[in-house]
Amino acid sequence: MSEQKNLIPAGADDGHYAIKIAVMNPGAPISTYSMPARAWQGKVASAALTESSAGEGLDKLYETAPNEFVTITADDLLGKHVDTRTNDYPTSGFNRALVHHALRRAGVAGPTSLVSGLPVDRFYIGELPNKELIEAKRQNLLKPIRCMADVPVPVVHTHHVLSEAVAAFFDQRYDDAGNINEQFKILSDMAPIAVLDVGGKTLDVAVVREGGTGLYKEMSGTADVGALTLYDRLNQKLRADFGLTRDIPIKYLEVAVTSGSYMLYGKQHDVRAIVQGMLQEFADQVRHEVAKRLQDASQFGRTLFVGGGAVLLHGLRDQIFPGLPAEAITIPPNPSFANARGMAKAAYMAAMHAKG
Repeated sequence: MSEQKNLIPAGADDGHYAIKIAVMNPGAPISTYSMPARAWQGKVASAALTESSAGEGLDKLYETAPNEFVTITADDLLGKHVDTRTNDYPTSGFNRALVHHALRRAGVAGPTSLVSGLPVDRFYIGELPNKELIEAKRQNLLKPIRCMADVPVPVVHTHHVLSEAVAAFFDQRYDDAGNINEQFKILSDMAPIAVLDVGGKTLDVAVVREGGTGLYKEMSGTADVGALTLYDRLNQKLRADFGLTRDIPIKYLEVAVTSGSYMLYGKQHDVRAIVQGMLQEFADQVRHEVAKRLQDASQFGRTLFVGGGAVLLHGLRDQIFPGLPAEAITIPPNPSFANARGMAKAAYMAAMHAKG
């Protein structure tokens, strides 16, 4: 068989908060993996406890161009990392290192058919696709990269770029084997489907035309509302309340949000009231965007609520969609992986098309 016929279909939802990977597996459910989008531009020294490339940190060090290096610090509680909330992130060597490392961690080995994404407002300029940025992002993940531990790195053989929220539409339209979901197809052929994707940096709204033939662009768009802003505000609040001079590691903030408890100097502090208040404010921000773009959502066959924000705000659904019946909103299983799964399914179809 030729290499083209053996491409591994994978989706990379390479966001500003996390890199989420989904891989199509013949005869089995889609497998998923998530890794924080944290890395440092350059080499980060590691005090090795073992005499191995892993102990030296070489397995997390990538050469993205001659004498240009990126160190993955996703596993390090106090590791240095740069803020990914920049316009050049999707086309950077930094992004390329994070995606390839996450693919490795997800068990991808060999030539890969990859699909990734861009927020709605970056994928489009007005009504038309932003061809220059889409092509730059596509080429970025096709460029060579080397892990300094001399371990195999997945080779991205083909790379396509989707609008991120549209990938969640693909996730609903096809099952894990790439077959049409007939019930959803009938629904989405009759009426538009709205997708609300709350990620790390942005909130994407995509209204997919009936039949999946494109977007109602005037109702679609991107807002700077995301989970990273929530963590920024929680960091500021806890620093002020506890008189801290340094930023709180994001892993501590994540635990505080999910458990309502913040550990300081080995002692647990109850911060449930603080967290709940901030989640409600976050939900209000999301509700404002929903009301502005989707209004009462009565014209849609379904509204899909996805992304990491759908996990954080699951208990505040009624606050985000006041007055809407339960059947109007679908939160799929593991909604934070909806885009990655949809991308993997799109990658699978692209690989099958290439096969002929």
